[in-house]
Amino acid sequence: MNIYPASHLPDRKVRLNNGKEYLWFSGTDYLGMGHHEGFLSYLKEGFSMYGTHFGSSRNNSLRLSIYEETEMALAKFSGAPAALTTSSGMWAGQLLVKELPGIIVSGLPDSLLHLPKIHCYYAPDLHPALWGLEYICDDVSWEEWAQDTVWRIQNSDQDDIHIICSDSVGSPFVQSFDFSIFRQLPFSRQIFLVVDDSHGLGVIGKDGTGVYQELSSFSQIRLIVTSSLNKAIGIAGGVILGDENVVETVRKSPFFAGASPVVPAYMYALKKLLDTNAYPEAHQRLLSNIQYVATRLKRTKLFVHKKDYPVFCSLDNKLFDHLEENEILCSCFSYPQPTDPPVTRLVISAIHQKEDLDRLAEVCMKF
Repeated sequence: MNIYPASHLPDRKVRLNNGKEYLWFSGTDYLGMGHHEGFLSYLKEGFSMYGTHFGSSRNNSLRLSIYEETEMALAKFSGAPAALTTSSGMWAGQLLVKELPGIIVSGLPDSLLHLPKIHCYYAPDLHPALWGLEYICDDVSWEEWAQDTVWRIQNSDQDDIHIICSDSVGSPFVQSFDFSIFRQLPFSRQIFLVVDDSHGLGVIGKDGTGVYQELSSFSQIRLIVTSSLNKAIGIAGGVILGDENVVETVRKSPFFAGASPVVPAYMYALKKLLDTNAYPEAHQRLLSNIQYVATRLKRTKLFVHKKDYPVFCSLDNKLFDHLEENEILCSCFSYPQPTDPPVTRLVISAIHQKEDLDRLAEVCMKF
C-alpha cells in the first residue's frame, strides 16, 4: 500500500507534501463539517469560553452544564430518549459492552434465585467497538446470521437474556442491512439490540438522524445505539443513545467517571450546529450530490452501492491506481485487520461540486 503524506486537512481537494494536488474522494467527513464556516466560528467561541480542554471527570462536584445541554439536543435530534457522550465512538461501544451486564442485572426482580443465561449474537464483520470478550467472527452473510439469531431466540429458554450486536451500515465494504427480520422476534423474551451507527448518524434516516427512530419501533426489543461523532457529525467524541436507565447506569460507571470527556468547546459547537439546523441542511446537499453522480457511476458496473449512501466500493484495486493517475485520490487499504482484503472506497461529500463529480464519473467510465 502506498502512503501519501499531507500536512493539511483535505476538503474537496488535497495537496500532498510533494506538491501534487488531487480531487479528494475519501475519509468519513460525509457532511463536510471539517471546513464548515459556522462550525469553525462556533469552535472559536467555544474555546474562548471554555479553554482548550476540561481536565476533570464528568462526575466531579463541578459540572459544566454544556454537556447535559448538548446531550439533550443530540437525543432530540436522533429521536432517542437520552444521550451520553464519550471521548470517542470506540469508547462509547466498549464502555457499553462493559456495563451492559450491570444494566441487565439492575432490571431483574430481586426475587430471582439465580441469574439467567445471557447470550450474545455478533453480526459478521462487526466493528471492534462492540466486540465482547466472547466475540467470534461469524463467516456467513448478515442475512444468514440474522435468520439464525431469530431462530435461536425463538427456541431459547423463557428466562434467557439475549444481546444482538450489529453495525447499522457495513464498512469499509458498504453493506445494507434489513433489520425488519427482527420483527419476528418473540415478545416473551428479554432482548437487547445494540447497533453501532458510526457510519449512519448524520447520513441515513430522515435529515440524517441515523437509525434510532426507525429501530425504536421494534417494540419487542430494547434498543441501544452507539456511534462515533467524529465522522459525519464532525465532533471528536462518541455517544450512547438509549433510554434513561441505560444512560444513568453507564454514567455511574467508574469507566465513565475515570475517562476524559469531549473537549467542552466541541460540545458548545455541536449544540450550536444542532440548534441552527446545520446537519439537515448539509445532509440535503449530500443527498443531492449522491443522486447526481450515482446513476453515472452505476453505468460503469464497477461499484457496490447502497441507495442514497455516499460510499461506492470496489474490490478491483487497479481502479485505485487508475484514479491516482488521473489526479483523483480515494482509499485502498486493509481494515480493520491487516489481513483483510483491501477495498477501493470512493466517498462523496456534501462539499463536492458538480464539476468534481463530473470528473470522477468521466475517469471511472474510462476505466
